[in-house]
Amino acid sequence: MMNKKVRWGIAGLGEIAHRFVKDLTQHVPNGELYAVAARNQLRADAFANEFKCQRSYGSYQALAQDSNVDVVYIATLHPFHRSMVELFLKHGKHVLVEKPAFTNVDDWDAMSSLANEKGLLLVEAMKSVAFPAYQSLRQFILDNQIKINSVEAAFGNWHDFDSQLRIFNPDLCGGATLDVGVYALWLYVDLCHLMQRPVCKPSVKYITDNAHSEVDETVEFMFDGEVKGRIGASITRDLKREAIIKGSELEIVIHDKWWNPQNIDLFYQGKNHRITSPARGGGFEYEIEHVSSLILNHEYQSDVIPAETSRKVIAMMESSLVENGFAHLVHSIG
Repeated sequence: MMNKKVRWGIAGLGEIAHRFVKDLTQHVPNGELYAVAARNQLRADAFANEFKCQRSYGSYQALAQDSNVDVVYIATLHPFHRSMVELFLKHGKHVLVEKPAFTNVDDWDAMSSLANEKGLLLVEAMKSVAFPAYQSLRQFILDNQIKINSVEAAFGNWHDFDSQLRIFNPDLCGGATLDVGVYALWLYVDLCHLMQRPVCKPSVKYITDNAHSEVDETVEFMFDGEVKGRIGASITRDLKREAIIKGSELEIVIHDKWWNPQNIDLFYQGKNHRITSPARGGGFEYEIEHVSSLILNHEYQSDVIPAETSRKVIAMMESSLVENGFAHLVHSIG
């Protein structure tokens, strides 16, 4: 068992799949790239040649039917996740699906039920919480029984408006909430769950910078419960890259790109505790290694990327979009 490697299949071969596979092939001791698939055989062959992969398929059905594949990483666009997850689960594959796993909670519930029925893993690829520095932060909070009072985090990058870009395309479930808002909402909900604090319904403010846009371009979620939250996201504005977490005699700063947490300062009860854990690769290696370990150990729920957090965040994103006139962004295509 110690020498066994999980055989990964990759469905959808865009930019994020390239970054994922680079980490898988260079920095994951318990996993290996076995097969890739796209809708085009030439594209699949080119990807396979680049990463010296054993199998390449010009259809996702063919990948699903390969009995040697243990787990599939789904890196297709958001609205295709439901049909893709269903395909691979029905063929007995564990699934790691890129964030957001789904754009509506009905899809999450249906696919979670299918995974449970089949005895398979279904995990959302929220890589930020799998970083060692973030896991050390969680442990510090638990060990010291720290009560967090507020979380401030945002993820936003400026883009020129272009209706042809995926992030501005309503048919491809574009917009700030689903594209980057999922990260900061995950951080907030994960910390609330860690402390066993309720997550209240946020007040939400959407801003559209471009008159012809059909997606949410900038959004702010304000939480006014036991744990205050100010969570932002934007595809048209550069936002602060540090996350600030506060409590009694406490201030935590996750530096740089907080969603790739490697350097964290904890100022607690007059002392500064520094957590530094540089990434081995591009940051995908930790979630890949974690999911591979779960499979090798025959475990079907993740305590690092919990299903309850995925469901809560998906439900929150869906309801806020629907209530604010963006219901067209939460559909699936199958």
